[in-house]
Amino acid sequence: MNLSGASQFNQARIEWAIRLRYSPMPNLSMKWVAENLNAFRIGELRVVGKVWEVMMERDGELAVNADKRASDLAGLDWQIVSDGSPEGDRHAVALTYFYQHLRTTCALDQDVSGGVSELLYQIASAHSHYYSVHEMLLRTDNPAAREVTAEFRHTPIWFFESRRGYLGYLKHIFDVYGQPCLQGEWLTAVGLGWMRPLSLAFACKSLSMRDWMIFSARYGSGFLEAITGAQKGDAAWEEAKEILHQLSNDGVVVHSEGLNIKFLNMPAASTLPFAPLVDQVNRLYAKCYRGIDLATGSRASGTDGGHNVIGASLQKEESGIFLARDAAWASECLNDRVDRPVIRYLFDNEPRAWMTVMPPLDDTAAEDLQSARTLVPMGLRISLKEAYKRFRWSVPADGEPCLQSALQPNPNGREGGDYRSHPLTKSTLPASSPAQDAPIGAGANPERNPQTANPAMPDPQVGAAGFYSAAANMPALGHAIPNETR
Repeated sequence: MNLSGASQFNQARIEWAIRLRYSPMPNLSMKWVAENLNAFRIGELRVVGKVWEVMMERDGELAVNADKRASDLAGLDWQIVSDGSPEGDRHAVALTYFYQHLRTTCALDQDVSGGVSELLYQIASAHSHYYSVHEMLLRTDNPAAREVTAEFRHTPIWFFESRRGYLGYLKHIFDVYGQPCLQGEWLTAVGLGWMRPLSLAFACKSLSMRDWMIFSARYGSGFLEAITGAQKGDAAWEEAKEILHQLSNDGVVVHSEGLNIKFLNMPAASTLPFAPLVDQVNRLYAKCYRGIDLATGSRASGTDGGHNVIGASLQKEESGIFLARDAAWASECLNDRVDRPVIRYLFDNEPRAWMTVMPPLDDTAAEDLQSARTLVPMGLRISLKEAYKRFRWSVPADGEPCLQSALQPNPNGREGGDYRSHPLTKSTLPASSPAQDAPIGAGANPERNPQTANPAMPDPQVGAAGFYSAAANMPALGHAIPNETR
């Protein structure tokens, strides 16, 4: 762990980085992009890292798809899970304090502030840039209670190199090899790195957009054609020329007979290749980040006016696969790069509790709940631990108020009542018939108040006389078997 809490880079390093954060794309071309991608493959991240940042800033379609992927992960719940041992519970308490009090910011924009959600959002940038790097600055709040946390500073990837098979921090801007990013001092994550294949797609889209704008500026408004019988240099010729200038500026003119003015359209404008190519690139953005190319634009262009139910279902299914994978990926990254060094620093032991990012409940939760309602009265035993885990409910503490059923037992007994109101209520009837040597009415006190109809309060004299028997319990089984004739 970086026990000093001091950053690896000082204020001068930050200011120099901001000054050098210029646009490295003055003359975008396919060749130039390919050269920088080849440099990335041999570990040089300084130029291509800035290129990808600018691409995200300038292409809204690219940025919004990357934001959706990161926001899905940042919106998930998380919890600290112990292995159940006393030591694991102590580790869980320490990790809970650590994650609840951590702070997340950016190295070059320290006005950014957040917690675990912002940390997960920034880690998800590895799906774009291949790497995500945070500097970890330890903060000790209460050493006696083992209450420590940290500040995570998200650092641009062009602060690093990877020429030796691992990331190295470039302490000086002109260094070739950097300092290794040690565990406990840096949180590093490796993602899908979609900006590598999408860089060429971005170049194709940018060039097509540029040509499209040039075409629109030159030919988008069409041309005016004046036909006159006058000769060049005649007064009528000059009049026609002046009329064209006035019409091009939305003027109103009056002219003599013999002048015919036409508006020329571009009949081939609908067959231009610009729009299909731009749409193909936008679909590729959505497919890489969201799993399917059913973006907002593609839905609106469909024959059903954007109400493609099947397509929307497919998109939800594909996004759910990505989200479950991202939750497991982020959990494993934090377990190895954060939980382990923190627990070893506090307890000098391997962790027995871990931070877990929980994917959303699947669509079968309602069916599982209905199955439990049906099968539990039939005798199926489901542990409370398993039920809490399945539905993501917190285990109540001792003495904590809990929700209860609003339905009360039927005062008229089983007849005419709803047997489902309390399916697990233990019967108050005796399990076996007591010895019986006298008639039912023998020994009964006629002056005693009549027995109430509440089954929870049986008449002890009648019960002692053997009025109830084991057979009295048998008809109740019919309520647990819906298809049985009663």
